[in-house]
Amino acid sequence: MARFGAFLCLSRRLTAFIFIFKSERRRAFAAVSPEITHRLAARGRVHLPFCLRVGLVLLLLIAPTWLNSQTISGMIKDSSGAVIASARIEITGGSLTQPVVLSSDGVGNFASPDLKPGSYSLRVTRDGFEPLVKTVSLQGSMQLELTLAVAKQEVSITVSGTGLAFANSDSTYRQLREIGLGQTVRFDNFTLPWDAATFQFQKGTLTMLSPVNGVVTGAIFIGEGHFNLKPVISMDAQELSRRTGGAEFNEDFTEAVFRFTGNTHLRFRSGLGDQTEPASEAATVLKHWREKMRQRREQPVGFTQYLLQGETMDNVDADLLAAVYNTSHPEFFNAYLRGRKHKDLRFFVRVRVGALPQLDSPEEVALINFDPEGMDDGVWYLSHLKSEYSRHTASSSEDRRLFATRRYKIETVIARNRHLFSTATISFEPLVAGERVLKFGLLPNLRVTRVTDEQGKGLYFIQESRKEDGSFYVVLPQALPVRQERSINVEYAGDKVLEEAGEGSFYVSARTSWYPNLNGFGERALYDLTFKVPKRYKVISVGQLKGESVEQDLAVSHWVTPNPVAVAGFNYGEYQRLDLPDEITGYKISGYYLEQLPNNLRASRALQSLAPRSMTKYALEETRAQLQICSMYFGKSPYDEIYITEQPNFNFGQSWPNLVYLPISAYTDSTQRWMLFGQIDSKFTGFVQEVTPHEVAHQWWGHAVGWASYHDQWLSEGFAEFSAGLFLENAVGEKWRKDYIDFWERLRKRILEKNNFGVAPNDAGPLWMGLRLISPRTENAYQNVTYPKGAYVLQMLRSMMYDNEDQDKAFMAMMHDFVESHRDKAASTESFKAIAEKHITKRMDIAGNGRLDWFFDEWVYGTQVPRYHFEYQLTPAEGGKVKLHITLTQSEVDDHFAMLIPVFAEFGKGMVRIGQVGMAGNSTRNIDLILPSQPKKVALNAYKDILER
Repeated sequence: MARFGAFLCLSRRLTAFIFIFKSERRRAFAAVSPEITHRLAARGRVHLPFCLRVGLVLLLLIAPTWLNSQTISGMIKDSSGAVIASARIEITGGSLTQPVVLSSDGVGNFASPDLKPGSYSLRVTRDGFEPLVKTVSLQGSMQLELTLAVAKQEVSITVSGTGLAFANSDSTYRQLREIGLGQTVRFDNFTLPWDAATFQFQKGTLTMLSPVNGVVTGAIFIGEGHFNLKPVISMDAQELSRRTGGAEFNEDFTEAVFRFTGNTHLRFRSGLGDQTEPASEAATVLKHWREKMRQRREQPVGFTQYLLQGETMDNVDADLLAAVYNTSHPEFFNAYLRGRKHKDLRFFVRVRVGALPQLDSPEEVALINFDPEGMDDGVWYLSHLKSEYSRHTASSSEDRRLFATRRYKIETVIARNRHLFSTATISFEPLVAGERVLKFGLLPNLRVTRVTDEQGKGLYFIQESRKEDGSFYVVLPQALPVRQERSINVEYAGDKVLEEAGEGSFYVSARTSWYPNLNGFGERALYDLTFKVPKRYKVISVGQLKGESVEQDLAVSHWVTPNPVAVAGFNYGEYQRLDLPDEITGYKISGYYLEQLPNNLRASRALQSLAPRSMTKYALEETRAQLQICSMYFGKSPYDEIYITEQPNFNFGQSWPNLVYLPISAYTDSTQRWMLFGQIDSKFTGFVQEVTPHEVAHQWWGHAVGWASYHDQWLSEGFAEFSAGLFLENAVGEKWRKDYIDFWERLRKRILEKNNFGVAPNDAGPLWMGLRLISPRTENAYQNVTYPKGAYVLQMLRSMMYDNEDQDKAFMAMMHDFVESHRDKAASTESFKAIAEKHITKRMDIAGNGRLDWFFDEWVYGTQVPRYHFEYQLTPAEGGKVKLHITLTQSEVDDHFAMLIPVFAEFGKGMVRIGQVGMAGNSTRNIDLILPSQPKKVALNAYKDILER
């Protein structure tokens, strides 16, 4: 990956995946203009997307070269090396007649220019840390690194010494962690087929790893080999071709590390030659492999690094431990290849849990080119087993869980320095016989201190350093009966969940990993949550508030979800509450707002007039309108209450079950935004218009109805985006048309506009590819396909189902059916297609078989977008009527592409639909219609119902 001038490429590349890290339901605004970014940066710290923050970090790093020679600058950190934002630095002494007071920015930097030589004293303070005083002699520009010690905690916890004795100390795990080399043999002229891949070992040596409990778990090949991958289905072949230029992939390799389970080593047996001395490189290869597998990146610089070295990275030794303890553990085969051209290729086969569990997909076979700083970084292949395709059993809905979570009971204390101290009781059931190892999603900064069973007996657990493969695993003493509910208790504490944004406001960072989460969004469970926080602050969480009290200096709140939900979260700060009833739907709507601006916006004159209470009332009115619209179109939400909470983040929103996080920008009006940016930015104005209805719609799309895998996430984000369009159509009064048409035009441009590499998001691959659209060259493709094209797919179905007499009646019936048939469970693209076919109209049945294969092949599994040329003539007809002659041409598609395109006429009260024209292939049609009167205008696709070039 390049650096800036070079660095500009880094910012562009990271945009492609930064918005999906914290949650797959985040509604991010990806199109902040450079002018806006610069103006915001000039006004202080902005909580921008990662790629934009990186750009600001660079400016801060090179800033000292711009300063006068007499400058004190530096960085504030804590004892762990993490930067500290909003620290107060007071400089006295020298020639100063009064103190200079400044704050560290979002990445811990500060600078005070224009100081004269002399002796100065710096006093650094920050809530939650001990004050630091440092004296310096300034004789030229000075760069300091100041470390603050954590203040004495006001919350005490007891950590059992025996609890820590169970950490990383399971004896079999220790053997795997420290595994050595076994026997070495010649390994020549041997071919090993493995699902869609073939390994050809031409000549070299194979060194087996030492057995653990009698099980061989790996081998190292050094020599000359060749790797081939031939995709099973055409769509994966097309994706591989987009990535590599060929429908098959071939690569010569010189080194290979294999890790596997069960009797996999026997697959190598027929190729084993004479025993020989170990290749001198074998030990080095194993050492380097370990270093790579055990390195975590807190801020990944590429998509594959996010998956494989990010917050949820695998501890390969812990994964192998599961197989050593269960001889019937689902197949696990990982191959790490050093290719001649691509230096870090990874071929994974993992049955049941999925080759890349970080993508929440059951697909078992993957090829990854791990090259975070290169232009070919990415997931090149991810597919089901060949055997599943041959049996026609491949499905996104396959259950990939080893255990099912039933309920969480979590008590969390938040200290004044924002550290969390928590105890979680997790009830679960084994789904696969013999399993003893559970993997949880937990922020590595949250350190587990003790795990116990129902009787309070200590259990072994695994959590390596947060800078290494520090994911959290629990090792059961023996396998439990399948479907028999048991529970464990986990005690943990740490930081990085909360970051102070200003007086009384906080960024909530670890929204899915602040507690040990067993299966992520892949299942639903009941939650019983208790929070104890400094009494000036308030927690707003998921579920129903069952009680509030005060214990000493702590405010206590108790939240319970009446129904199972996919995730639990909370917002935290010095909130004020405002309620708004909805007598039509019966929803209880509450708004929580902050009275103080975050630090990065406090100096902005434009926002001094921000009226949080009145703007919260406006947000609640938008929420009420959207709840009514969605209830009408989709049916009842599963939640009786909804909490709309302001967050200090400026440019993204998010939605958890009955808990919505709105960005502070949603509380601004057009005048404030003009003053803030110095212009009216139409894209950002659109974001502000859309963000509240989009996030409220996620109560249906993502929560009432989940998604089965990353292939199906468009059913959440795309449908929520579509719902924002419904809001603009139905909730903004008589002058809705301009905003509504502008909305769909913005989506169209997002899909079709090319980036600096000449790649349009739509060209990156089909909507169905989801997160796999991410690559260095495709940049924002995931964001700009999943959201807008997903919305367009639903809008086009709506358009085709529309009837002038019944209007949206058929479409609404379909959507009600979809919600009810998938309520509280995951939907797949195929299951949505089945519902659409159940409600297919005669007009939509183009193939005459009652199926919508034609439509889904074009718009979900394909990338074609037609271009239309439309002409018309009006001539008098008998009886005062008017004859309309239409000439319509469809182009830039293949011969099988079909579509129904709506035609509109303006008779004085806005455009009304007068019919739909069916087109197939690259063709021209001439059509005559008789109209009752002379229209002012006739137009094709007047409301942007159909995606076109």
